[in-house]
Amino acid sequence: MDQHPRTCQRCGLPEGRSRVRLNADGICNFCGFWEHRGRELLDTASRRSELGARFLDHRAEGEYTAAAGLSGGKDSTFVLHQLRSEYRIPVLAMTFDNGFLTEHTRDNVRAIVDASGVDHILHRPDWDAFRAFYRGTLLRLGDPCIACSIGGYALAIKASGERRIPFFVHGRSPMQMFRSCHPRSRDPGLATVRQNLSGYRPNALRRTYRVLGWKLRWLLRMIEPDRTMRRRILAEFFGIDLARKSVVAEFLAFFLFEPYDEEGIKRFLETRPTGYRRPSGDAQLGHGDCLIHDACGYLYQKQHGVTRVGLEVAMMRRSGQIDAKAARAILEGSVPRKEELEASIDHLLSSLDVTRHEFDALVRRLERRGSPSPLA
Repeated sequence: MDQHPRTCQRCGLPEGRSRVRLNADGICNFCGFWEHRGRELLDTASRRSELGARFLDHRAEGEYTAAAGLSGGKDSTFVLHQLRSEYRIPVLAMTFDNGFLTEHTRDNVRAIVDASGVDHILHRPDWDAFRAFYRGTLLRLGDPCIACSIGGYALAIKASGERRIPFFVHGRSPMQMFRSCHPRSRDPGLATVRQNLSGYRPNALRRTYRVLGWKLRWLLRMIEPDRTMRRRILAEFFGIDLARKSVVAEFLAFFLFEPYDEEGIKRFLETRPTGYRRPSGDAQLGHGDCLIHDACGYLYQKQHGVTRVGLEVAMMRRSGQIDAKAARAILEGSVPRKEELEASIDHLLSSLDVTRHEFDALVRRLERRGSPSPLA
């Protein structure tokens, strides 16, 4: 692999395995896409009224109009607060315990629930099944975050539908949602964005979830040889009722309809009795809620030649939110210390029963050729 790849003159992404392609002017395909679609994607002002109208038009058949993911972080806390105080709808908070939540995260979730008085459920999945899912995505695909994102997404839809809740509202930031935008992107999250922008359509959601089920079965055949374990994983994450008379929940992005300001959200939460506390070492675009975050970031960089934070920083640059100097500062602040990285790797390996030899062999493979997700 080229040790000194060319970089985009506008956003700084390196040309290489992250599907970045530069044109003759040194501008990447991500920036080319953004020139045509970026203003529309970030135009929350024109969509702001749509979210409240959607909640009003599709009132809950059960006790709650929406479920809200609560990770204990700033974004999910803000979304929960706004749904209750501004939109004034009945909300159920849901926390997915993926097995890697930090103690700070657990403390924050408890404090936020106590401060808000919101109804809350904590889901702890079948750990043997989830560990097999994690282990397979790590060793075969080089990215355990795939298991976490699919598991959290499917559980959100399943749990909401079982309670006859039409919406599961999440707090992914625009940087997370749009970091993989380019003309030929196969990021499944972008399909969810398009669905959100087209209104609540239960039959379209049913079709989407059926396709997801087929893809998940295909993925499991690739990563998990044991048929019984594949069935356990499917039963845990994808027992979604798609019958015509059932309530089908939409995975709905709050920040497609409301403006996003990371520091403004933190200040807002800290000036109100929300229970939210910043993690130690808090940084812009930081993710302090996961014990294996640094290990996963390391693997992603080896595989794609850029970190997920790097993709988010590039999105901020191309949308004019920050300049090159600010981008460098964020990237430098996102690099973990060696001892932090090793602790994260050790936790990943011990939790999934993976040896260091297996991990090092995986890193070498990723450095040689990468291994993109079959769902992407």
